[in-house]
Amino acid sequence: MYTFQDKSGDSVSLRPEGTAGVIRALRDGNLVSTLPRKVFYIGNMYRYERPQRGRFREFQQFGVEYVGCTSPSVDVEVLMMADRCLRALGMRERTELHINTLGDAESRLRYKQALGDYFSSRLRLLSSDSQLRFERGNILRILDSKNHQDQDVISSAPSFDQYLSRFASERFEAVQSGLQELGVDFVHNSRLVRGLDYYCDTVFEFVEKDQSSTVKMALFAGGCYESLMVSVGGSKLLCIGWAAGIDRLCLLSNLIPSSTTSLFIISLPSASRNLQPKAFEIAEKLREQGLIVHLSHGNDQLKKQLKTADRLKCDYTVFLGDQEFKAAQVRVKNMQSGEQQTIAWSQLDQIYSQLIRPAK
Repeated sequence: MYTFQDKSGDSVSLRPEGTAGVIRALRDGNLVSTLPRKVFYIGNMYRYERPQRGRFREFQQFGVEYVGCTSPSVDVEVLMMADRCLRALGMRERTELHINTLGDAESRLRYKQALGDYFSSRLRLLSSDSQLRFERGNILRILDSKNHQDQDVISSAPSFDQYLSRFASERFEAVQSGLQELGVDFVHNSRLVRGLDYYCDTVFEFVEKDQSSTVKMALFAGGCYESLMVSVGGSKLLCIGWAAGIDRLCLLSNLIPSSTTSLFIISLPSASRNLQPKAFEIAEKLREQGLIVHLSHGNDQLKKQLKTADRLKCDYTVFLGDQEFKAAQVRVKNMQSGEQQTIAWSQLDQIYSQLIRPAK
């Protein structure tokens, strides 16, 4: 927690995540009388931890919560939503879905006892942070440690699978079967516990595949929880959700080759007032195809405009001058190969399929 004293001496804690606030708002607004509820949130979060790659003390996060879920098929639907988001961002192929179950209360109690017995005889081998977690009773959190000193001890720890109740085991099998039927690749990671203590049943992380990174970042992560509503004065309620750090996604997006093509439209010097409106019209047609389009404004020399297109790392330059205007066409130049083609205005809606995609 990012906690400090303000000028009046009051202790202030900054918001560490969005789930608790969502649950409190639903409870206070009496919005849990009709279930299920599907909500999303976005905002700044704060955690007082050592800044490192992909971890910041202040960060932007968005997330979703499905409130009032009992069926394992809901878990599958929420996981599919995260999968779809990553695909829309062009990042799914660079991630790996890890899932696990923390079972029901009976399962967790038995597993915590087994872990307590295991770690108690190996405390001196653990990092100071993990020893502190043991003393505080946060035994499951030891499995979440990223400290290299803890890894050998954790790798030999008892597996949760051995302590699952029949109900918890069958529920998790249904989640896995649902994902398999939908063709979603995943890894069952029996050491995955997530960092917050309120999780139960299904937990998951979409983790980067980058082999060069010693600590792999989770891009989307979340799981089921049922006791959070109790902590704000309500009744036990099973929910599931996930969250993603926008800053982290932006960081990784710079490392992933973009599949989006960009173009720069140059209006050649002309006495006609018709070129600029036509350039705007062409730009909109190209943008409708999902292309990034930059427009030249002003009367800069052609050489300077080409330098601008190069600085913007545009893949193509589109020329529109008096000659092109009279012929109802544009001239398109591939900035990498230098090849040029003319395309009629009537065929602009096919520019991606006819010109750009074949060149990739």
